[in-house]
Amino acid sequence: MAHRNRLTKLVQATSRLPQGIQTTLLSKTFGRMVPMVGSAKIRYQHISASKVIVSIANHKAMQNHIGQLHACAMALLAETATGFVTAMNVPDSAIVLIKSLKVDYKRPSKGAMTAVATLTAEQQQLMQNSDRGETLVRVIITDESGEEPIQCEMLWAWVAKSQLKKA
Repeated sequence: MAHRNRLTKLVQATSRLPQGIQTTLLSKTFGRMVPMVGSAKIRYQHISASKVIVSIANHKAMQNHIGQLHACAMALLAETATGFVTAMNVPDSAIVLIKSLKVDYKRPSKGAMTAVATLTAEQQQLMQNSDRGETLVRVIITDESGEEPIQCEMLWAWVAKSQLKKA
């Protein structure tokens, strides 16, 4: 039987909606759950347990001093995609946390950007069957030219909520 946490169930519940409505609904919902993602106006284009595609427009609030997406907006896009695909696979009793991120800026970006984060079947099995662990999540970031202006390495960890110390 396929793994189904609350996040997976929410995505599946909206799967019969037209793509545009589903994208808008999920983007607004997740933007409220993670306010910074909402402020950045990140759009959820595709969501499955093995792949998440998110995008961000080159809008004024996310631009740097030369009119391109700010470096932090690019990193946020990669972090959002990789974190979401990870969260789709851990049990509801666990929480996902970014452990490290590495971003190499290769060239200036052009316009809007898209991030595609993917997990292997082995990574999914590990997440679904372990109380804690960590894994590098593959992500490809492209801009409107189809080029990759940045390359990222995102290490995600998950741990049982019961193991977190109360602050």
